[in-house]
Amino acid sequence: MIRSLLNYLFEKLLGGTYNLVSFLVIIIEKFFENFPKGYFALRKLVLKQIYFSGFEALKLTFELGIFMGIVIVTQIASFIKGLGGINLIGKILVIALIREVMPLFMAIILIARSGTAITSELGLMKVNGEITALKALGIEPIYYVVFTRILAFTISIFAITMIASFVAVTTGSFALFMFEKVSFADFYEALFLNMSIFDIVLFSLKNIAFGVAIPLVCCFYGLSIKKGVTEIPQMSTKAVLSSFFYVFLLNVMLDFLVLIWQ
Repeated sequence: MIRSLLNYLFEKLLGGTYNLVSFLVIIIEKFFENFPKGYFALRKLVLKQIYFSGFEALKLTFELGIFMGIVIVTQIASFIKGLGGINLIGKILVIALIREVMPLFMAIILIARSGTAITSELGLMKVNGEITALKALGIEPIYYVVFTRILAFTISIFAITMIASFVAVTTGSFALFMFEKVSFADFYEALFLNMSIFDIVLFSLKNIAFGVAIPLVCCFYGLSIKKGVTEIPQMSTKAVLSSFFYVFLLNVMLDFLVLIWQ
């Protein structure tokens, strides 16, 4: 009874992770086997995916940045201004907004926006025989279809998270100037004095980790479709839920490493 329960928990909790890690290893192997073959076609596919995942999400990115800047920055500032002055505001903004909130929020948005699209697209390609056709033409699908999406997604999430963070900080500085009478010079001085190379590295690691994990999960579930188009909604739902799980897991793991390091 206990052994069966443990086997079930291992399969549910670790079996999926093992499959995803194995899938990632295969992707890396296929990349080294094929690169730089088809470089120009690869570049075209990557740029196309960046346009879809990144450029078309700019409007939402700006809207989120403005909202976060007005609401979160002003709320944090009004709450702790009397406790430690502007210096404490800068420290909290670096930790809460730049290191934690913005990478996580942008990852969630791209899961809902682009993750489902990747799973559905690859599922349709699998059902319609396009993956088999690529293999018949001597084109490696993992290299041209999966790797391009992971690379483009990673670049996109990094770029739009940086843009959203910049917009949030800029909007927040204007909001603080208007409502709390905090000067721009004091605000940015406090912000940059409390921002270290360590914060930039952690920000970058989170974006890279999320940028690899989300399309990896979505591509895995998209290529797992076998029976027909009726499987696509089911796999899309699984891909979204699994992406949420791994994003939060990676976020906790990286934050835990921060606690150990500090």
